[in-house]
Amino acid sequence: MAKVADYYSVNEVSKPADKRVYHDNDQCRAGRDIPKHEQRKGQGGYRHCNDC
Repeated sequence: MAKVADYYSVNEVSKPADKRVYHDNDQCRAGRDIPKHEQRKGQGGYRHCNDC
């Protein structure tokens, strides 16, 4: 597993606050499922993904 720059989905805002996460691992399935055009750089004020 390789670390990558932090990113989150533009769709996180539509989730309950306790479900909003950012990603930083290139092998995270949930992170890989986010289309590039929906990714935003940074943590977005969200918690770290448990799978990352």
